[in-house]
Amino acid sequence: MDKASQKLIQLLKLNEGKASFKRNFNFKLYPFYTRNPERAKFNNGFTPVLGSIARHSLGLKAEYTQEDYKLDTIYENVDSVKNLDEDQKNKFLNRIFGFNRIDSIKHPFVMNYYPLSEGTERRGETDIALYISQIFNLKENQNWHNFVGNKKANNLVEKILLESITKIPEKDENNSFKTFLNNLFKDKDSDLEFLLTHKDFALKNLDKFFAFYYFQFILQTTLNLEYIKLLKEGVHLHTLYFTLETEKLTSTRETNSNGYNQVKEIKNYTLVNENLLGYLNILINVINQDEKFYSFTDIFQLESNKQEKLNYELQEVLTLYSSVFKKNEAISTELEGNILLFKKWLSEDLAKETLSRYYLSIEEIGNLYFLKNRGSMGKTLTLKKDMLILLTSLIVKDEKMLIKDVFSEFEKRGVFLDRYTKEEILQFYEKMNILDKKSDSGEVKYVKPVL
Repeated sequence: MDKASQKLIQLLKLNEGKASFKRNFNFKLYPFYTRNPERAKFNNGFTPVLGSIARHSLGLKAEYTQEDYKLDTIYENVDSVKNLDEDQKNKFLNRIFGFNRIDSIKHPFVMNYYPLSEGTERRGETDIALYISQIFNLKENQNWHNFVGNKKANNLVEKILLESITKIPEKDENNSFKTFLNNLFKDKDSDLEFLLTHKDFALKNLDKFFAFYYFQFILQTTLNLEYIKLLKEGVHLHTLYFTLETEKLTSTRETNSNGYNQVKEIKNYTLVNENLLGYLNILINVINQDEKFYSFTDIFQLESNKQEKLNYELQEVLTLYSSVFKKNEAISTELEGNILLFKKWLSEDLAKETLSRYYLSIEEIGNLYFLKNRGSMGKTLTLKKDMLILLTSLIVKDEKMLIKDVFSEFEKRGVFLDRYTKEEILQFYEKMNILDKKSDSGEVKYVKPVL
């Protein structure tokens, strides 16, 4: 037996007559956990993740908690406060600079001091931060560094804080997250660049901005991985319909048939598909003697002799797997058929509780910003007004844009809207006074810049 199949067989413990579905991969596609305690629940919103993003991107220790926040240097640097003794002075300074007040100081550098949540879910928050840093390549983004690394003070309070706050230790943390979707969301980098040019708006909305793209990436990753055959030609932007939070919905609306239900229906395959790709990568890395990450598209586009070699190794694994689990299906002579067979068997044999817990990370971020329970319809993809304003500002940017082009730009960002939602948005734009009608009939409509 060749060593590629042997390595995977030993990882899965098939040679011991059982199976252990370990995930010893050199990459991660999702910042999800199979256990409940580590999963980010967002009880403190997305702010803890934002702080960790800032720190990791600047090469600082991503983990930062309330215990790390010290005021000692501020107490020392402020000699006295009029008519107050030392104890009263420190209490006064604590009211201004105390940990619970840090959010009120609107300065980009202060983001580095947004702490993680208490308990083990901070691991989930940190992983989401590393995931977002990777998809935006923030470690190499100088505009981002100039924003979150800027220590220029605009007033006395900022000056005291920025000169006195304890430095966060440097740490070069390993980031093993991979994505194969970057060609889908080509506007994300220009969206971020535009946002950073409007400091106050950015400080108010960066959490929502990163949460939006995080949600879109994990939804589209889940859908793309499920439809493996489509990946032969590359990734696809799957159509997902959103509605506004204030809309009344009926079951005939697009969001009911082409919305969150598409993700919910395949929820138990989220972990299956990631494991499947991970196990295939173990085989390919041995065959190619490398440590590269191979997407399904990469696998289907391998040279024919490499595909044949991979198929041979996979057949060896599946033969033993079939024997251990008493499977009845015949092993295929084709690579694609064996990949799909392996997927089927994994879906049957991975613990159902583990599968359902892994998917819950999608629900957690959805419940924070993007999902609304609609009774018998279940949860639907939803845009709140502040998210609509943010996305509109990013789409229109500095020059007015035809309304049809605005809706087209929403779709490029993964937000599809039916005619009823489009009408609601038009009414909302009118109330905001950013809708410009250029003809007597009002047929030619432009959306003016928000900022």
